[in-house]
Amino acid sequence: MKKGDAPMHYFLGIDGGGTKTTAMLCDAQGNIVAQAKAGSLNYRAVGYEIARTSLRDIIAQLNKPVKAAFIGNAALAKAAPFDEIFALTDGILDAQYVAMDSDITIALEAMRCAGPCAVAIAGTGSMAAGRAGEGQPILHIGGWGWLLGDEGSGFHMGWEGLRAALRGHEGSGPATALTQAMCEHYGAATPEDMIDLFYNPNKKHNEIAAFGKYVMDLDDAVGASIVIRCARELAETVKALLRRLPPGAQVGLWGGAFERCDPYREAFIEALESSAALLPVPPVMGAVYAAMKLV
Repeated sequence: MKKGDAPMHYFLGIDGGGTKTTAMLCDAQGNIVAQAKAGSLNYRAVGYEIARTSLRDIIAQLNKPVKAAFIGNAALAKAAPFDEIFALTDGILDAQYVAMDSDITIALEAMRCAGPCAVAIAGTGSMAAGRAGEGQPILHIGGWGWLLGDEGSGFHMGWEGLRAALRGHEGSGPATALTQAMCEHYGAATPEDMIDLFYNPNKKHNEIAAFGKYVMDLDDAVGASIVIRCARELAETVKALLRRLPPGAQVGLWGGAFERCDPYREAFIEALESSAALLPVPPVMGAVYAAMKLV
């Protein structure tokens, strides 16, 4: 930089998930300048102190001036009020423009679609959202959490897989390789040990969701049927959303189930009865696009 030149400012996108946070810094042309990773920003789950530590770690890794920042946060279902943005960012993120919304909002932004569009997310949990066009209100569906919903999620497949593993062991359901996988994954000498392992104390929902990878990856007929069934249930949720949007809405897909499991993705698209594809860029890049719009 020559003497007298104004310092270059950058656009910051942050994808604050439930367990990890990713960040991307770009220049005005959209070129990636720096990237960073840290812990959770979900202040409603981990508290503001831990979330602020994660944000401070992100800013330290990037170490460049930020003109505008957009944070997609798993803690939110809609745009954050000023007091929550202030509580998270004050004294850490020095930017002229800052906004924070749900993590699914930045997934929609990643589609770069001016017309009607929707995005379905199937990770540890699941939900979908869409809008009739650029600047239109975002409609949400699903996202009821692991007790009330999360159909088609990693938790859903993990929970169904565990129940099938135990039924297979007892003979009340078909035999399945999930039984042995369950014991090995959770360190149970026998399936009977699962009672103490799961209820003393109770397993957390993400510990159940972790078993979903076996349901998706094992060459097992029972697991395969669970994958198809769960994908179809999420497709029904997304179909309900599409009925509230103009015809021809583009559908983007994101999350571990869509990314790692072809049978899951194919079953979802077949049940959706509409075209759908993985997002062209990750949601954190969508957060960068949203940051640019703030200026």
